Amino acid sequence: MSLVQTRGGVPYVVRVTGLTAAGQIVKLPFYTQFVILRNQGANACRLFFTAADFTGNKNYVIAPVASATYPYGEWAGPVETTAGDHSDLWVKSDVAGVTTIELIAFQRRG
Repeated sequence: MSLVQTRGGVPYVVRVTGLTAAGQIVKLPFYTQFVILRNQGANACRLFFTAADFTGNKNYVIAPVASATYPYGEWAGPVETTAGDHSDLWVKSDVAGVTTIELIAFQRRG
């Protein structure tokens, strides 16, 4: 038997303007169950789930630039953060330019 999880939870919104290829950490005040990353800028954005992956520039998902194919420039999925290496998220622009993002994290309960 499988358990179906909905997108419920307390939302926490982080907006980052001027995000570069150097990237930055997104510290969250709680553990998450679901994340939506909206790219509102001119360059794609990479979302990393561990510091090691961020440093090594591997194992990431991309929020594309909004276009006819991707009208919201969005990546969304279940992301459960936990204590230790998986407690925060990291983001960076996919190329040398800058971009703007909106990250919505939903609090995991229980």
